Amino acid sequence: MKKRIFNVVLIILVLAGVSFGVAALRTEHSDKPKYIFYFIGDGMSFNHILGTEQYNAAKEGKSEVERLNFSKFPVRNFVTNYSTSNLVTDSAAAGTALASGVKTANASIGVDPEGNHLRTIADVASELGYAVGLVTNVGINHATPSCFYGHTADRFGFPSLIDDYIASDVAFIAGSTIMDMKSGPQDPKYKPTSTAELAERIRNAGILLTLDVEEAAKAEGKRVALVAHDKKNEHVPYVIDRKGDEVHTLVNHTKAAIEYLERNSKEGFFLMVEEGKLDYSAHEQDAVTTFHEVNELARAVDLALAFAEKHPGETLIVVTSDHETGGMSLGWDHYEIRMNLLTAQKTSTLQTTKKIQQMRKEGNRNWEEYKQVLSENLGLWSVVPVTKEEEALLRHDFYDIFLKYGPMVDGLYNKNEFLTYHAIHILNKHASIDWTSLYHTGMYTPLFVEGEGAEKFFECRDQTEIPKTIARLMGGEL
Repeated sequence: MKKRIFNVVLIILVLAGVSFGVAALRTEHSDKPKYIFYFIGDGMSFNHILGTEQYNAAKEGKSEVERLNFSKFPVRNFVTNYSTSNLVTDSAAAGTALASGVKTANASIGVDPEGNHLRTIADVASELGYAVGLVTNVGINHATPSCFYGHTADRFGFPSLIDDYIASDVAFIAGSTIMDMKSGPQDPKYKPTSTAELAERIRNAGILLTLDVEEAAKAEGKRVALVAHDKKNEHVPYVIDRKGDEVHTLVNHTKAAIEYLERNSKEGFFLMVEEGKLDYSAHEQDAVTTFHEVNELARAVDLALAFAEKHPGETLIVVTSDHETGGMSLGWDHYEIRMNLLTAQKTSTLQTTKKIQQMRKEGNRNWEEYKQVLSENLGLWSVVPVTKEEEALLRHDFYDIFLKYGPMVDGLYNKNEFLTYHAIHILNKHASIDWTSLYHTGMYTPLFVEGEGAEKFFECRDQTEIPKTIARLMGGEL
């Protein structure tokens, strides 16, 4: 009898201990986060991240991989990202899922498959008193940022998305440019609208539209739109192509957003930061340029980590992606990756293409000089051995570029000469890197979380659950 009573008491104590433990876990983050950072690496998946870590190690001459800041976060998860129209999503449907917690059809922004407008995490944040900021290094009305304020079944309706932005509560927005109607399909239902015209709409709405990063950061009592270009649709260069004196970078825009939002809101802020150029370079199957863009994302995350150190217990940092681009594979050749060969690449595929096209424009038909450009910019021949068969392929492309309507490789956002496209593939091949697509794939996307309420994201299985979890932590609902 005594033994039976002892066992009952023991069970009660154990259950009480479990209950106290669960309660402690729940109350550890009982206060909602005051500052929320939501980073989206457009097109980024696990191999882009791991490849970047391997590339960084090779550049530093290290044999061991040093992990990026966000890949060391305590919560590391992976989520699905399909749309309602296909198992392979586009950026509009994926961005809508990440912003509203609802799946929709490809090309749709902020609407469900029936066209109904959706509430976004930015709306929830604004309703709860948070100041809302959106930062990207592509157009401010491109797919991903637009999903946090826009509502349209056609992602290329750029003028209407600017109207949606003007009508929104977004306090601070920053990007490279304002996408005009020439940026998307030339559908006759759209009236051609220039970047300058759309910029004027923003100014007429009383919003401070500026090209001055410092002015944007220090603005008081007014909404801010910060862009690098307000007269023409022109994106900021890839990180690898920078000259070193650029002020319009993802990091600088993020820094300006933090300064502005912290000063203009006592209740806290919600800041979404998109590394959009990462998707561009992956569409071009340019590994090294992609690695540089992933590093840029990590540098922006560094700003959030530094901010969190000053605001312990008040900051949540979420890093994820909308989809995978390019189907990058690492180490296909004889159980080996030779990242050291990639360190010779100095410019993006796009920049190399521009140099080739300038030579053609000048009437240069000297193959040896074209070889020199590929050598200086990509390391072919000088660092990376080129076989006779590979050089024969490149010479064939060399002759093709003098055709009046010579073929180009369409990487969705940029077009490259076959000469540079094949050159970059030869470089990747020798490094044991390959690609399966010029477009998106259906691969899992990563999720990394640190800070207030981070443990709640262990439960996320699909990207739609990420904004819902953020909303609940803020005290709202999607």
